[in-house]
Amino acid sequence: MSKIANIFYISQRILVLVLAILVFLFSANVSILQYGDEVVYRKASLEQVRGVPPALSSNPEHPPFAKYLIGLWGFSPLLAGCGTIVAVWLLARRLGLDERLVALSLATDLVFARYSMFATLEVYVALFSVLAVTAYLYRRPWLSGVLWGLAFASKFNALFPFLGLIGYLALRDRRSVLPVLVGLVLAFVATHAVDVANGVFLHHLNSYMWLVLFHSGKNPLMGWTTLFFGAPWYVYYTKFLYNGTEVVTSISRPGEYLVMERRLQISVAPWMGHVAWRTALFEGIYMLLKNGVSLVPLVSMASLLVASSGWFYWYFVVAVPFIHLLTRKIYVALQLLFMLLLILGSLQIYTSSILLS
Repeated sequence: MSKIANIFYISQRILVLVLAILVFLFSANVSILQYGDEVVYRKASLEQVRGVPPALSSNPEHPPFAKYLIGLWGFSPLLAGCGTIVAVWLLARRLGLDERLVALSLATDLVFARYSMFATLEVYVALFSVLAVTAYLYRRPWLSGVLWGLAFASKFNALFPFLGLIGYLALRDRRSVLPVLVGLVLAFVATHAVDVANGVFLHHLNSYMWLVLFHSGKNPLMGWTTLFFGAPWYVYYTKFLYNGTEVVTSISRPGEYLVMERRLQISVAPWMGHVAWRTALFEGIYMLLKNGVSLVPLVSMASLLVASSGWFYWYFVVAVPFIHLLTRKIYVALQLLFMLLLILGSLQIYTSSILLS
């Protein structure tokens, strides 16, 4: 390749990357999703940067690192979102995928783009997880471990993509398991330095255990329906016999009651998040069957396990970059069409109700 052709080749890809970032910024304003936890995280972030130990802050149940970044600069989540676009570009390129397609696919993800506008912890998990996998592919397992430590120190749902990588290492590269794990632990503990210095690190670990127990009691079904259909399914009660008297809606007072009627509300919104969400599991299985055990399907499919945490859209942000490694041109084209219809006001979430009893 001549020097001029090489310059043109590089310039073309840089322009597409810049376009992807611009599309990402535009996508953030297409949906009207909101995020109530932002107030909680911003308050805790300001407390941490003022010197309050994270374990004694107003949000001790989540790790501190992402909140330090939010407290230092309020727009850092948006910067992390842009950084994830660049990181997934580099990752796709290293994997031999079409980096332009992957970056544009991620940029048109309405959930990822929207929640990068808020003080969410998940966008940092997405950034550090993608960087961690990329570092491993560049034969830097120690650096990969450190980046995984930062991902876990942002929020524990980093576990899902991490399971994919560690599973791959166990099958294909066992020598890298130890440096990745050691780097992870050292980085995670280092982010708790203020807790350690104030003797409250163990207290923070107790808060983490409470959070794990809290989430383990959730029904995972709604998370999986969100992944496959774009919106959760609700089972709600419409009629009761309360102490022998028919009542409508649920009740909370003591007494004996019998459910007379339940309804299943089914909502479908294939554009919510991205069309690629709906097919990711099947694309991953197809890739495994076609190519055998490889990094992309393992990490991508393990990331989908975040659906077991619940239906909240922002939970999926940690999985989104790896989902888009499995994208296709048709998925991006359909997503762009849906976005156009949303802007024109022509799309509505389809909802139906089915009587169960």
